[in-house]
Amino acid sequence: MPVFLDGQQNLAALSVPGVYGDIILPTPFIAGTPTNIEGLVGVASWGKTNALIPVSKPADAAIYIGPPQVRPYDISSYVSAATQVGGSIGFYCVRVTDGTDLAATASIQSGALTLTGACTGSLGNQITASLQFGTAAQSLMAIVAFPGLVPEQFNNVAGPTAATGSATFTGQPTANDTLTIAGSAITFVASGATGMQVNIGTSLPVTLSNLLTFLLASQDTGLVKCTYGLSGSTLSITANQFSGTGTNAGTGGNALTLAKVSTNITVSGATLTGGVGTWQTFWTNLANVINNGNAVRGQSQFVVATAGVSTLMPVVGQTYTFSGGTDGAAGVTDATLMGQDVVPRKGMYVLRNSSCDCFTLCDLSTPAFYAAITSFGLSETMMPIMGTVKGDSIANALATRINSGVDTPWMWLLMGDWPSFFDSFNGYTRLINPAAFGIGIVGNLSPQQSPLNKPLGGVTSTQRSQLGQTYSDTELSQINLGGIDTILPPSSSPGGFYFSFATGRNASSNTAANGVEYTRMTNFLIRAAQSKAAGSIIGQLQSIQPNDQTRAKAKALFDGFSAQLASPQVGLGINGQGMIDKPWSVVCDLSNNPPDLQARGYLFLYWTVRYLNVVRYFVVKFQGGGNVSVTVQSTQPTAQQFQTQVNSGV
Repeated sequence: MPVFLDGQQNLAALSVPGVYGDIILPTPFIAGTPTNIEGLVGVASWGKTNALIPVSKPADAAIYIGPPQVRPYDISSYVSAATQVGGSIGFYCVRVTDGTDLAATASIQSGALTLTGACTGSLGNQITASLQFGTAAQSLMAIVAFPGLVPEQFNNVAGPTAATGSATFTGQPTANDTLTIAGSAITFVASGATGMQVNIGTSLPVTLSNLLTFLLASQDTGLVKCTYGLSGSTLSITANQFSGTGTNAGTGGNALTLAKVSTNITVSGATLTGGVGTWQTFWTNLANVINNGNAVRGQSQFVVATAGVSTLMPVVGQTYTFSGGTDGAAGVTDATLMGQDVVPRKGMYVLRNSSCDCFTLCDLSTPAFYAAITSFGLSETMMPIMGTVKGDSIANALATRINSGVDTPWMWLLMGDWPSFFDSFNGYTRLINPAAFGIGIVGNLSPQQSPLNKPLGGVTSTQRSQLGQTYSDTELSQINLGGIDTILPPSSSPGGFYFSFATGRNASSNTAANGVEYTRMTNFLIRAAQSKAAGSIIGQLQSIQPNDQTRAKAKALFDGFSAQLASPQVGLGINGQGMIDKPWSVVCDLSNNPPDLQARGYLFLYWTVRYLNVVRYFVVKFQGGGNVSVTVQSTQPTAQQFQTQVNSGV
């Protein structure tokens, strides 16, 4: 029975009798995109440059981009501060450098093998490497340790092929018979063996056991050039590739001699045979395993290996520490953070198509770049969060916003009253750009919520609060009307004794769109509208019939998503409001898709959503007194009951 997906077979042209299976896939539904992934652009001590590096918490950052450092533009410092607001946040980090960054290296045994950090940066200086004996015979294992992660083990790396030989005993040796190995003669004696002598036992197995025991314990300069084993009446002899300076490894072992004076001993040849290669073979094999992996493990995530031409024998047990790694951070400027929007993209433009909710360029302080930043944010449905210079004033922050030409919902501009936080890695409290806590609060709030009056966990003070300065109502009025925001001290936060943002307003003069929640909610819904579920409509067929299936599917798609957003389960509290208000409207019919536009390939869907409104002014009208009349009614009061009564003179 032919089986196919609906639309893959021309059903009007069937010619072969039979039963056909036409599978109709279910209609997809829109799934909201995450709003807790935030973009950070700055410097780091590890990680690929100009690439997205995902981290979730300071422990991740310490491994993948390096721990916080007290310096300008430091990404890891922003991660440490932002995650103190709450843990429901993730980051895409973009590391930039001034071009002088170097990868740490380690030279193993005078360049026999050179290991180089997989990324540039000073964190690579903490990588260590060592060689140990492998599980398999005649093999070695390399161990590469990276701070904070499980060490990588490259086990059973083969070196050169060892030369081998044998001595087979057809009967008991007689007194004064000899077996010579690598130029050292062993004499069999009836009893009282000393020096290079072995006692003849009561049987051949006893004699061979005496011989093997002697060989394994001997420190003779010739005998230590080989290793030994016993199988039945045959003594196996293998070149010891780790003796001396390793000259017996590989082809070098073929020069080790064998001889006997006995009618009951047969040697495999005048020398050992089968040795192939040198220790340079091992260094090449090890580099290949580190760089490409093998059947039991993948390539190294920490280092890249380069084999030299050395034939030095590996030294087992020695630890090598990397050095020379540099961050390339000293020459980074605001322009470096901005980067370029051509392939390969650099800096801010690496965040294209990343689906971040908000982003910041760590410590950028050049207002001339604000216009380009807001333009990029709008194009990518992301909200930039920027802080002005350290110790800024209200007047200068307002002037900065006006003079930079920023009047758009796609910028949250924070006045440079820098907050302090405890940096646990460096062990003291220090200042950081307020954008770090701006990123932290939006990454821990769903998009319909305003950062206004939300506790900023982790903030210990601001520059003004350290001096005992608060914000007057006049100053707060300037801030609220000026399209900027700042961090309030606990004494000024309306909802409690905590640090919080004063306005929750973006940089727009449009009073209907100047809340941070407007920008984030709009970005969230637009990203959802551009999802693959909505994209599945592309290529479908549309007709002028009132009950057209394609338009019905499109409407159902957005009605279903709107119903999900309006349900209290995805909102706040139990039986509370959802993420949007009710009602919403979705129109996709012949009224907005006339035949002439259909003929041009258009399908229009009008989606109207009412956002929830942020309470900014909670007014409590109070009347009290000994002669006040209080009445209670069980019905809902009307607006007219609260209107001021006009004195009619009656």
